[in-house]
Amino acid sequence: MLWAKKQLYLTLWCIILLFTSCIGTIDSRNDVFVKDKISQITAQNPESHIELLFYKQFNHIARNTPISANYMLTYSLNVSNTQTLSVTQNSSNLKNTFVTVEFKLKNTRTGQLIHQGSINSEATSGAVSGLYAQEKSEKFAQERLAILLAQRVYQNLYLYFLENPDN
Repeated sequence: MLWAKKQLYLTLWCIILLFTSCIGTIDSRNDVFVKDKISQITAQNPESHIELLFYKQFNHIARNTPISANYMLTYSLNVSNTQTLSVTQNSSNLKNTFVTVEFKLKNTRTGQLIHQGSINSEATSGAVSGLYAQEKSEKFAQERLAILLAQRVYQNLYLYFLENPDN
């Protein structure tokens, strides 16, 4: 009787293992398909330092190959700053930096607009007393946000291609 219980548990364990490995195969096929689609995206050439950071980060994540480019990603980064706190004794200023990316994905063969969107993010900078350090802190916040937005655009496009495999 003990031997039969061991066989039953072993059989159930093998069946569960079989089903879980099949599910993982399905997900990895979708992942490979979507990553192949994203690798066919060519981003527009950057015109500023922040766009260069965005461009490099997006191409690094997407592992683009310009030879097989079927899609063109156009984007624009908009930066705005607002002062949130000013302490006069130490001359310290806190600034909120907002960066918004508006992007459009077009099929290069047909010229058809496939997907578009807008993503924004914010960071606080400038918790130092020197003016030079405040400027550097603001610039660093803009650079961090540009890199973050490149990752978010990649995630947005990943979800788009996952939901719309025919495009």
